[in-house]
Amino acid sequence: MKKLIAAICVLITTMAGAESDESIKVGRYSYVKNIPPQAQLYPLRVTIKTRIPQGIKSVEGAIKYLLMRSGYTLLEKKHMSEEAKTLMELELPQIHRSLGPMTLDVALRALSGSAYELVVDPVHRKVTYELTSRIEKVMQ
Repeated sequence: MKKLIAAICVLITTMAGAESDESIKVGRYSYVKNIPPQAQLYPLRVTIKTRIPQGIKSVEGAIKYLLMRSGYTLLEKKHMSEEAKTLMELELPQIHRSLGPMTLDVALRALSGSAYELVVDPVHRKVTYELTSRIEKVMQ
């Protein structure tokens, strides 16, 4: 009987130790998972709801405004394709002045429209755009 009780105590201690890796006690009876929220792991997946200020006139300005606190930046124009540079110079449509609620990456895709794909460099935290393969075939 003593061996059974000792085995149960060891099992409970082992389980409690494993649980501490997965959760953190935050109150007398409250625990939270010991993992960061998805938006902290993937900053472009944060949910936003914003209005682009009237002073911002171009798509480029709107993209920079959206990326302002994300940790990401827009790729420098000298490294962009000619098509991406054309997108940056376009006037921001009025419909894009109010965005959300949606994730930041979806908002960035909405600004470019269906002709472009959002390209993300997570190592350097840069974003840019490329023509979709459908559009490239039509242009040739």
